[in-house]
Amino acid sequence: MLIKDLKNLNVAIYGAGAEGHSAKEYLEKHHVTNNIVVYNDDDGAEKFASVLANADVILRSPGVSIYKPELAEARAAGIKITSCSDIFLHEMRENHPQTKVIGISGSKGKSTSVSMLYHMMRRLGLSVELGGNIGKPLIELLDKEFDYAVCEFSSYQASDLSHSPQIVMFTNLFSVHTDWHGGHEAYCRDKVHLAANRKAGDICVVNANNAQLCDYCRSLPAVVYYGQTDGFHAAGKDLYFGSERLIGLSELHISGNHNMENLAGVMTILKYLGLDFRKAAEALKTFEPLPHRLQKVAVVNGVLFINDSISTAPEAAIGGMQSFDENLAVISGGIENHQDYQQYAMFIEHNPKVKAAVTLFQCGPQIAETLRRIVKRPGFKLIEADSLEAGVKAAYQELRQAGGGIVLFSPTAPSFGYYKNFMERGEDFIHIVKSLQ
Repeated sequence: MLIKDLKNLNVAIYGAGAEGHSAKEYLEKHHVTNNIVVYNDDDGAEKFASVLANADVILRSPGVSIYKPELAEARAAGIKITSCSDIFLHEMRENHPQTKVIGISGSKGKSTSVSMLYHMMRRLGLSVELGGNIGKPLIELLDKEFDYAVCEFSSYQASDLSHSPQIVMFTNLFSVHTDWHGGHEAYCRDKVHLAANRKAGDICVVNANNAQLCDYCRSLPAVVYYGQTDGFHAAGKDLYFGSERLIGLSELHISGNHNMENLAGVMTILKYLGLDFRKAAEALKTFEPLPHRLQKVAVVNGVLFINDSISTAPEAAIGGMQSFDENLAVISGGIENHQDYQQYAMFIEHNPKVKAAVTLFQCGPQIAETLRRIVKRPGFKLIEADSLEAGVKAAYQELRQAGGGIVLFSPTAPSFGYYKNFMERGEDFIHIVKSLQ
């Protein structure tokens, strides 16, 4: 659906978050329609009945699951359902054919990958905009002219798209957001749907080292893999193109070996576009990492505190622990999200550098029980804390007694019910750490 297709229609915006507000402002600013109503779930059944009776189109915000019965009811009533993401992609195809849209998604690493790519393309002097989950709302980009749009797409945005970016990149697939999608299989299917509507000449860049991702992408056409030795790949803390070493983690401001793997995907895109990836690698040395993603907070009495509040899956915590060679105390826990912590516990069992694990909040008992069952090595300590502050202080004391190391806050689960979002959770961690200084 294009913007012109909304002309003078009755539009209901379902969800009053940031994207919903942006959509309303855009439609009003451009006089597309004056017949706009905004609906939230807490507005009640009477208002939704009015939406069903009067709306021609529902603009679905990302937080509104495509599996909600209200949307099924709207479809049955003949109401067209679309989203700002789909309108943006259709508009770019139809009315801005000179612009290439690069859409990056994945369970983890998409924000940093998008940010690194945007940084390098700007340093190469290209006309590029940043949008989606990070950067400007996609609908706001329609008023500008540029050659490239680097966009982050969540599974929420990708789930019902009828158009795809010209270039899609997937970093990985883990078990997250199962409630919104109604299960892990639906989550994976909805995630890779970002690449389902590509045209001839479009490509999909896929991490060859994530088996689950490769399984779900196997049927997609025009897949280019990264993470293989004949192309861009990470080897420990270094990035290679074939046998040529391009850059090392020690030369960058970012933390985490897994970011070198993400960088391999980003470089694959640059090479596909015919850009100077060696010059881009040099430009990455000025890139500053995003907050709450393996963010270095402070060193207190020989203990370094790392804020990885963005972590909402056990695999992300494993990646975080793999990123450091020092003694570690990891803090994990959030709402129950039906995660499997066996591999998380197995990693800790086989890594003596992990001296302690602190568990918290609703899924804390599940994590603790899995750790008790699997981790048997001498010297490991399990701490079940009743608050983040107590957990941080306990982890700090353990590492002080061990002569120093790293406290890694990698929650492995969402924060809802305890914090508004991962940013608020990360800021609380930072505040607690600062109080120790």
